[in-house]
Amino acid sequence: MHIRKYQLGEETELWRLFFATIHNVNIRDYTAEQVEAWAPDTIDKHLWRARIETMQPYVCVAGDDVVGYAGLLPSGYIDHFYVHHERQGQGVGKLLYAAIEADAHQQNLDELTADVSITARPFFTARGFTVVAQQEVSRGTTVLRNFKMIKRLSNA
Repeated sequence: MHIRKYQLGEETELWRLFFATIHNVNIRDYTAEQVEAWAPDTIDKHLWRARIETMQPYVCVAGDDVVGYAGLLPSGYIDHFYVHHERQGQGVGKLLYAAIEADAHQQNLDELTADVSITARPFFTARGFTVVAQQEVSRGTTVLRNFKMIKRLSNA
């Protein structure tokens, strides 16, 4: 496995990974209604592509397959952090996180922040993040719980 930056044209593959992960992994901690609101069956492909292009995520590749992706915005906010549902627990998340933290240090960021699902909270806690707030997020008429988490970085 290796990490590289997203390449134009991978948006549909990233959508499939996003959708499958939420529907196969996050379903453990969220209701079917919440999962459908979070990752509906249909998307606006133009909006999705624009979001991915703006995010410029890191992508984890195993062979020819994209097995995870995560974005770091200039503010230090981790936007999207998804590992393929069939690759959970195989080090994909660790590789993605290492790339993000290395990038944050190169940018001399003081902290990383993320809005983290119930499912992902243990992963982020294990990497030194702490919860600063529990949040109720609306997706249409459906409400999902997540956590605002932060990690202070030392750039000495």
